[in-house]
Amino acid sequence: TDEPCIRVLPEVGLTTVLGSDYTGEAKKSFLRLFMHRAKQAGGLGLHAGSKRVCLGDGDDQREVGQLYLGLSGTGKSTLTSHGLWLDEPEGAEMLQDDVCALLPSGTVAGSEGGGLYIKTLGLDEAEQPELYGAATDASAVLENVAVDDDGSVEFDEPRYGRNARAVIQRDCLQSSATDIDLDSVDQVFFITRNPLMPPVAKLDETQAAVAFMLGESVETSAGDPSRIGEPIRVVGTNPFIIGSEGQEGNRFRDLIDDLDVDCFVINTGAVGTDDPVDVGVEETVAILEGVARESIEWAYDEMLGLTVPTDVPGIDIAQYVVADHVEDFAGAHRKLRDERRSYLAQFDELDDDIVDAAY
Repeated sequence: TDEPCIRVLPEVGLTTVLGSDYTGEAKKSFLRLFMHRAKQAGGLGLHAGSKRVCLGDGDDQREVGQLYLGLSGTGKSTLTSHGLWLDEPEGAEMLQDDVCALLPSGTVAGSEGGGLYIKTLGLDEAEQPELYGAATDASAVLENVAVDDDGSVEFDEPRYGRNARAVIQRDCLQSSATDIDLDSVDQVFFITRNPLMPPVAKLDETQAAVAFMLGESVETSAGDPSRIGEPIRVVGTNPFIIGSEGQEGNRFRDLIDDLDVDCFVINTGAVGTDDPVDVGVEETVAILEGVARESIEWAYDEMLGLTVPTDVPGIDIAQYVVADHVEDFAGAHRKLRDERRSYLAQFDELDDDIVDAAY
């Protein structure tokens, strides 16, 4: 056929695909229905990575279950698979990289037991050694990646376009767990690259539903390379939702409220539009470790309308005050908040308190 034709029949659990050159459809056709089944069971399918962090030792050891939601190119795979540089007996294990299901019991069901599909453009061995090692292993399958005649892999070179990918094996990652289901979730992170957001903010359950509905970042080469840098919003960071998107936001709020889950939004890009300050992997990992250990000090920021950190062990958080790096912060933030409210208002079945909570 000249035009791709994909038909999804959720009532019978069937997807038909004709003429598609989208490799991911081989995976997403199943995962789309997996997420739909989770919603039918009172839970919610999520485009998210899941992770287990183990802290302390002996009788004081505890586990922290985490979920990471983010659009392509925001660092979801990097952060989900990152070991947080913890020393034994502490550690962090990735359970899922892409799609899982949050159930009413608090269990997070996994969907992938073998390979992961990761973005590779700019993959750096020093900052992301595990992913780099897995992507250069003989078991990896590369797509749109520059490989020299001698077998050298050039992740920094967009020779075949900027949407470069690799299928890597879970067992090539030391931080990968042997199981794929998370017994319970304690923390959820929404990943963005919006320059008007701080490196991290703590959200209440209604603000978390706002973050879920916004699914906000900027376009990257992993999404639409022709629109790099443009604002983008995708409900739940999940373009594979079946049914009402507004109901998804309501369900998410209710689930995290019932399960008493802490939610955060983290910025993995740069803070500010005038003299911006980059948020690197080291800074983000320090934040994630601080959140897991509950060692961050927080305060409410009236200008942002969010709870932000005043002290994070290991980094100088004072350099990341958003208003210090935006010439007309009040005007820029007002415009952004109005845009967010207008966007949320289009979802007829989304509860009004979520629309009103736009930050």
